[in-house]
Amino acid sequence: MTLRRASNVHLERHNNWLGRLVRVELQLGRGHTTFTLDRAHWIEVERADQPSPVGQDGDRTLWHSSEGWFWEDDGLDAEAVALLLWDRTRRLDARIERLRTIHTREEQVAGSRRERIPTEIRAFVWQRDDGRCVLCNAEEDLQFDHVIPFARGGGNAENNLQILCGSCNRQKSDKIS
Repeated sequence: MTLRRASNVHLERHNNWLGRLVRVELQLGRGHTTFTLDRAHWIEVERADQPSPVGQDGDRTLWHSSEGWFWEDDGLDAEAVALLLWDRTRRLDARIERLRTIHTREEQVAGSRRERIPTEIRAFVWQRDDGRCVLCNAEEDLQFDHVIPFARGGGNAENNLQILCGSCNRQKSDKIS
């Protein structure tokens, strides 16, 4: 089931000499399709709670709703068109909410990125710990570890850093040692 927004809808109101609406002409596109509605039909279309069919152009029907003008070519009734419009709005609202959440998360991540450990502090910690894991004395797969994890407020100060091998660092995880 497809429902497509009708673009380039041009509405012309024709009044009699007393200023009373006599008919409404809708021109769609560049004059490709024209629908003429009498006063009673136009008032019915404007006041309807549900989408209202305005006219046929071959196999497709032009519908008017509070959300605008739409084409459909599946022979749907007003309830089906209303449900499709509701679904369109619901999906759009859900998409906007998802994008809002993603945007907020990205802003939080960007704001919480930590700075790189300065080179002079890395050199000091490396010398202090003699280039070995402080827990098992391993000399391979060495990593700089925050004694108080960065996520828990620890910084890049030399007294908060130590050298651990990958195995000891994984075992420590985000615990405070």
